[in-house]
This record gives sequence, structure tokens and C-alpha cells, in this order.
Amino acid sequence: MISILKAGSKMERLERDKNAAVECYGLAIASTEQNVIELDQEQASLFRAELQALVKQLGEGTTPEQLRKIQDRFHEDLREYRHHAHEQIRQLRKEMSAALSALEEFAGDSAAYGDGHEKELKRALKSLEAAAFSGRFEDIRAAIRAASVDILASFAQMRAQNQFAIAQLKDEIRLLHQRIQGGRGSAALAPETWNRQDMDRRIDEMLKRNMSFCLVLIVLKNLKPLTSRYSGAALEDALQALEVRLRDVLAGASVLGRWTANQFVAILNVSPSSAMVASRDAALKLAEPYSFTHNGVPSTLVFQVAAGVVDYQAGADALKFQPKLASLSEALGGAAR
Repeated sequence: MISILKAGSKMERLERDKNAAVECYGLAIASTEQNVIELDQEQASLFRAELQALVKQLGEGTTPEQLRKIQDRFHEDLREYRHHAHEQIRQLRKEMSAALSALEEFAGDSAAYGDGHEKELKRALKSLEAAAFSGRFEDIRAAIRAASVDILASFAQMRAQNQFAIAQLKDEIRLLHQRIQGGRGSAALAPETWNRQDMDRRIDEMLKRNMSFCLVLIVLKNLKPLTSRYSGAALEDALQALEVRLRDVLAGASVLGRWTANQFVAILNVSPSSAMVASRDAALKLAEPYSFTHNGVPSTLVFQVAAGVVDYQAGADALKFQPKLASLSEALGGAAR
């Protein structure tokens, strides 16, 4: 009788301990849901809904199998939210750096413009000074007219250049503002990369400024068949992981963008030979397997990657750049397949 009573008491204690453990685990998940750091409103709302569903499941079933499934899902949800938050912070830092670079370029261009105009004005003043010692009235009038033309032309050019630089600066600030606001949108929009329109604008701007640069083109040759083998969510996770790898490999890239569905581009301010080395390193790194767990099932995904470089050197024909880029894309198999 005593043994039966002891066994019953022990089972009651075990049941109480189990209930307390489950209750504490539920409170831990609920505390996580209540203290989510909100970087993206929609993503945070989805994460909270997932955690609330887990708490509900925890209250409905407490078998070991159910607890393990809840734990696996909690781990996956937490990992995915951390990944999205990390990418948003990384992109915000990148955009702040881009804005700073734009300000530095603006300051440098303004200084360069100022030096050029100063030389022109000094030449005009010297011609006036030389004419002042001339005894011929016609020479003085001619010198004054020439100096006036030079000064007015220099002023007009300086004004146009300053207006252009200010417009570019405003455009950079507008893009930065849009990206910060865009962080409140869907994570599926991939706010961590520039879109095609932004990249075209940046390339056109650098060509107009006659700035040397190298563009690395990354092509995912098997993206289309992968879409039929994996879910959209799993493929998007792999693409986001790919972007992280690409940023790590091309750490010196001034901007990185999604060119088409299966193409990425990055602009590097390095020599063509260095860019080629970077593109080969990127292709090797991006072709490594991507391991992930989706709906509790472990999977592995591999991209077939091709990479190349097209460069522009200051003084070259800017009109030839886009045809060279199109030829490279075709050679790498840029059509989505």
C-alpha cells in the first residue's frame, strides 16, 4: 500500500513538473511574441501570428512528438525572422553608406568644378590686365568683350553643373528615403538589393560622369527548373542566402542589384583584372550547396552559376557599354531557364 502511494505521489509530481515545464515554454514563446523588434511591420506581424499559433498548439497537445514539432517550427520561424532582420539592417547600412558616398562625390565634384572655373576666370583677368597696358582703344575693347564672354560662359557652366550635382544628390536622398520606407513593405520585394531601374540609373550616371568602373554579372542558369522542384518560400530563402554570400564575396561592391529574375549585377571600383578574379570567386562560392529546413524537412539546393565582367574606362565610348553588357549576358546564358 505504501509503495502504491509513493508511486502515485511520484507520478503526480512528474505530472506537475511536466505541466509547469510546458507552461513555462508557452510563456517563453509568448514573451518572444510580445517583444518582437519591429524592423518590418508586415514581417513582424507574420512572425507574431506564427508564434501565437505555436502557443495555441502548445495548449492543445503536449505529447513528446507534438512538442518536438512545435520546437522545430519555433526554431525555423525564429531563424527566418532573424535572417530577414539581419538583411534589413545590412541594407540600411549599405544605403547610408551610399548616401555618404553621394555627398562625398558631390563635394569632390564641386571642388573640381571650382578649380576649373577659377582657372578660366584667372585667364580672363590676365587678358584684361594685359589690355590695360595697351595704348590702343580697340585692343582694350576687344579684350573686355572676350573677357566678358569667358566670364559669362564660365558662370553659366558653373550654374548648370551645380544644378546637375544638386539634382543627383536629391535623387540619392529620395532613393534612400524610399528604401527606408520600403523596409515596411513585404520582404519578398528583396529590399536588400537595388532593382533594375535603380541600377540603370546608376550606370547611366557613371557613364555621363566618365567614371571608370567594372560591372560583375552573375547568372543563375538553372533557376527555372528549380522553381518546379522547390516551393516558392524555399527558393526565396535560398536566393536571400545567395545575396548574403554575394555581398560577402564582393565586399568592395558599391552597389548590388537584381538585374533580371536569374541575374545579379554588382559595380566594382577596381581594375578589370581584379574584377575578373572577384567574379570567379563569386561563381565558386555561389555554386556551393544551400542547406535549409522547410516545414520541418531538411533539403539541399544547388545553383548553376556563371559569371563575367564588362568594364568601362574613362574616355571610352559610353555608347558601347550596354551592347557589351547584353553580349556578356547572352554568352553566359542570361535567359531565364
